[in-house]
Amino acid sequence: CCKFMTFPEKRLNGNENVILDLHPHWGGIVKPAATLLGVCAIWLWVALTTDVRAFEIIMGVLVCYVFIKSLKTYLHWINEAFILTSERVIHRRGVFQKNTFEIPLQRINTVTVRQSWVERILTTGKIHIEYSGDQVNREFKQFPQPLLIQKEINNVIEKKKKNGMD
Repeated sequence: CCKFMTFPEKRLNGNENVILDLHPHWGGIVKPAATLLGVCAIWLWVALTTDVRAFEIIMGVLVCYVFIKSLKTYLHWINEAFILTSERVIHRRGVFQKNTFEIPLQRINTVTVRQSWVERILTTGKIHIEYSGDQVNREFKQFPQPLLIQKEINNVIEKKKKNGMD
């Protein structure tokens, strides 16, 4: 997986280390990019085949709108992360304002993965974490290698139990 922003070392506790630092699957930006390319192609076609200035202006405004929406989607995509450390699961998101959600590993009850057949081909899916305390399920969508994430969370929890650090 690509690493655009990594979890800051200063945010780690004493002996804590990062095991996974993942960003959303690249599939999340395909639709906005394809839409932008399509609108640009239509704008070019309109500009080359018509003499109606109003159509060109409308298409130019539409291209600007789609560009801004695509840029917003990209910025959100690049500024979201799923981090697994030896102590907790962290979900960070936000461009200008960071929202961070943390689940200590000792509170995790169940980790499940849901994938459609298309998601299996693209190696993406949804990760559900059930944790004690709030009795709430937390869902993380569109992260790559969800089965690897599930396996690593379970491995770290089991390792902590074996070491008696639970």
